[in-house]
Amino acid sequence: MRHHEVLPFLADAAKAAKAAKAAKASRRQALANLARTVGTSGRNDHGHVRWFPLLPFPAWAEPTARRLLVQATREAVAAPDTLPGLDGSVRVLVDEIREVARTAAADAQLAASCGIDVHNPFLDAAVMDTVLRTPIDQRPPLHAYKPQLSQAMAGLLAPAVAARTTKGSFDADHYAGLRANLPDLLALTDGHLAGLGLINPTALGHTLRGAAAGIPMPLATLEQALAAEAWLVAHHRDPAPAWTSEPARSTHD
Repeated sequence: MRHHEVLPFLADAAKAAKAAKAAKASRRQALANLARTVGTSGRNDHGHVRWFPLLPFPAWAEPTARRLLVQATREAVAAPDTLPGLDGSVRVLVDEIREVARTAAADAQLAASCGIDVHNPFLDAAVMDTVLRTPIDQRPPLHAYKPQLSQAMAGLLAPAVAARTTKGSFDADHYAGLRANLPDLLALTDGHLAGLGLINPTALGHTLRGAAAGIPMPLATLEQALAAEAWLVAHHRDPAPAWTSEPARSTHD
């Protein structure tokens, strides 16, 4: 925000009536609305107040993918909420913590496959519980950057990290990675997902080349498609797991 003009932010604040209406909608109502609008052209909720903000539906996604999204959304509407009665802001916070935790768990599993033991103390249950139980009037000011982290790990964090006042962007690393690995990534564009009728491989390849060239675009959906295809390739390449109901016996017995 320090590098942007204030007027656009004030203009967005002037649209508070629409944001307030979205905030008052229940989670179930928001899911029902999502089922009606997911995959429609022109929808871009980036920076807006929404229960479920969406990036633009990718041009390389086929209608089959949209139908599956709509079906999954309708199933979510029909399913009972496992956390009823929570304040909207708390419910959103729980959803976001779960999403970050799933990503952290996946990172740990990927690292473990390479013999690296990854720990994520910032998502430790005791840490999260302590932070969330802190009364609002005792929480640090909004302009402070991760003050609890700096205090809890004083002397452990590198001085440059402890002194940070903002979070950096990793977009340049993403674009550089796409450019460095473009041939291998292009090989993923025409595979299992294309065979299932979920993506258009030609359009995905065009988008991928544009991203590798540094053209700004939403990378989330692009990287999700590549990750899903990579998982499918590994799934079909490696032998199926052998499951057993017998506990593993220690070799030290």
